[in-house]
Amino acid sequence: MTQTLPSADLFEHHVSARGVEVHLFRTRKFKAVQLVWMAEAPLDAGRTARSLLPDLLTRGTASCPEISDLAGRCEELYNTDLLSAVTACGPTQVLRLGFETVADRFAGGRPLFSEAVDLLAEVLHAPPLVDGRFRADHFEQERDNLVHAIRGLADDKHVFAYRRMVETMHAGTPWALHSWGTVDDALALDESAVHAAWDALREQLPVRMFVVGDVEREVALAAADRLAGAGPRRPTPGRVAAPELPVREVHRVTEREPLNQSKLVLGFRMRVAALPGAEAPLFALAFGGGSHSRLFKRVREQESLAYGCGASLVLDASTLVVQAGIDPGKAARVEELVLDELRRLADDGLDDDEFELSRKAQLRRLRNLRDAPRELVQFTHYGLMTGRATVLDDAIARVQAAKKEDVSALAADATLDTVYLLEGDAP
Repeated sequence: MTQTLPSADLFEHHVSARGVEVHLFRTRKFKAVQLVWMAEAPLDAGRTARSLLPDLLTRGTASCPEISDLAGRCEELYNTDLLSAVTACGPTQVLRLGFETVADRFAGGRPLFSEAVDLLAEVLHAPPLVDGRFRADHFEQERDNLVHAIRGLADDKHVFAYRRMVETMHAGTPWALHSWGTVDDALALDESAVHAAWDALREQLPVRMFVVGDVEREVALAAADRLAGAGPRRPTPGRVAAPELPVREVHRVTEREPLNQSKLVLGFRMRVAALPGAEAPLFALAFGGGSHSRLFKRVREQESLAYGCGASLVLDASTLVVQAGIDPGKAARVEELVLDELRRLADDGLDDDEFELSRKAQLRRLRNLRDAPRELVQFTHYGLMTGRATVLDDAIARVQAAKKEDVSALAADATLDTVYLLEGDAP
């Protein structure tokens, strides 16, 4: 017996017999079908062991023990593409496994979707174990890959500076943690820890499964239970609650590296109550979301102080982030201009052109989701996790109904909390 949840979205929302949330967008618009299996876990000390699993599991199965064997099997299934990733939303780690394959109607009547589900079920539940353990060569190679990937985060200085700001601003909370863990955590991994994480993934962790394409409801529900293992799955947790940071002095961290370009990242705390609705994304776009924005025009174009200067809202962390790539020695002036533009936006509001350009940009983003299955799944999943709109028509209507003064009023809710500067040593 399945339970059907009410929905007005492109997606039908169900709960399968084994407790998997199933979100199905039945459409013949695309030649491909996508299935994404999203397991959720706390962003805790076990996150590093779990983060190894997607790549470890997609390098072989009991019947396809080598990467080349698995690639050959995918080729037999009309070049089915296996998907794997690890991300985070607030204090929650999200493990993604799945596939994209050709719709059955283009496979000459072959039940290609069901065959791809069988392959994904083998990926999840039947890796090429030796004496009940992950193969040592597979485990060690993927552990090394994870170590290199974590170390590699420091190579992109834009990302590195952002992470350092987040770690400072949200220190002591899960919001400060990267979904992969640390280098030391990865180096310390052993097979037993990863095996225990795999046991939880294949049998216990709450799961949301998304399917986009020409798939019947009964077939999707059967796929969910095929992938769920013995079940039943734990229910998915409630929505992620954004942190309310305390009022405090501005945290300032400066680090130096031999760089030609410095990286400045400002973190502003936002009132959580101010973030629901369409106004917050519009505010971020108007303030620093493109060539029409305040920061682009003032900091980059008028004063030529930054190679790039933009803003974004991290809604699950109630954080406004401003990032700029600047010449060494220019950080104080850029910070001054950012704060001045924020004050002017709060005091004087948006002009009509700024507001309309921001609204058009957001509407374009939302409408484009109908033609981008992967982005549509991400939009819907994020909405389910954070309590934001998951129905595209509703989200579009909210943007169309937003008022200019409500958007600009959010500037008064932004309070500078953390300043991180990666200062270059070049003259």
